[in-house]
Amino acid sequence: MSEKEDVIDRKGAWIERMFDRLYLAIKENPLATLLVLSVGLNIMLINMNSDLQEARLSDEKSSNKEMIEEVRRSVQRETTRQIAPIKAQQDSVIKNVDTSLININGTVESVKQYFNKKK
Repeated sequence: MSEKEDVIDRKGAWIERMFDRLYLAIKENPLATLLVLSVGLNIMLINMNSDLQEARLSDEKSSNKEMIEEVRRSVQRETTRQIAPIKAQQDSVIKNVDTSLININGTVESVKQYFNKKK
C-alpha cells in the first residue's frame, strides 16, 4: 500500500470513528449533542461569513482602485482638452507682445536716430 493510500485510509477511519462517537453521543444525550453540533455549526458559519466579508472588501478595494484610475485618466483628458484653447490664447498674446516689443524697439531706434541727426 502506498503512502497516499495509507493517508486516505487513516482519514477515512478517523471520519468513521467520529461518526460512531457522534451516534453514541446522540443515543446517550441527544440535547447536549445537538447543542455541541449547533455551536460547531455556528462557528463554521461565522468563519464562512468572515471569509465572505474579506472577499467583499477585497472586491471593493480593487473596484475603488479601478474607479480612481479611471477618474485620473478622465481628469487628465478633460484638463488637456480645456487647457488647449487657453494655451492657444496665451500663445497668441505672447506673439502679439513680441510683435509689440519689436515695434517699440523699432520706434526707440527711430527716435535715437532722430535725436542723433539733430545733434
